[in-house]
Amino acid sequence: MSIIDDYVAFTKRWEGGLSNKTADSASAFPCPTPYKGKTGYHTNVGVTYKVWKSLFGSNEDQRFFAMNSDDWWNVFKTLYWNGVRGDEFKSKNVAIFVTGMAWGSGGKQATKSLQTAIRNCGVPIDVDGRLGNETIALANSCAPQKLFDALTAERERFFRAIAAPGTQNAVFLKGWLNRLEDYKRTFRP
Repeated sequence: MSIIDDYVAFTKRWEGGLSNKTADSASAFPCPTPYKGKTGYHTNVGVTYKVWKSLFGSNEDQRFFAMNSDDWWNVFKTLYWNGVRGDEFKSKNVAIFVTGMAWGSGGKQATKSLQTAIRNCGVPIDVDGRLGNETIALANSCAPQKLFDALTAERERFFRAIAAPGTQNAVFLKGWLNRLEDYKRTFRP
């Protein structure tokens, strides 16, 4: 099994199945079609309905509920792996970390976190959220373990910032930190 296969299995394990939890920000854009008599489902195996609709359109709601491995892979590869230019990173461990950040927080935030981590490795870079050739080259110039550790520290800082006590995300902090610890154990180069 490749590291990408390991990452896909890891992500699916942590994401679970269908969700209609209202505390999740994805609940603002639920699937309009009921599933087994209930409404409000907005996420399936980590894929939000909003993301699903952007790739497959609005006539595939039953397919969203059934989401097979090929459809899940299409979302992952097309929107996230390719979105962060995963094939261009020398370290696939770093590439999957950046992909995971894009999966959870969007491409711009993932790029800002990557740029901050590169800066924290002692490499000067603007933190502008644009993933260009310079950002990829500077990421590739860093020692993979050092950059991975800097990404981990930045991701933890980000989680704590968006899930401060009293915020809507506070309920998710423990789970996010547990997943981050598992990430380190599983994928640190």
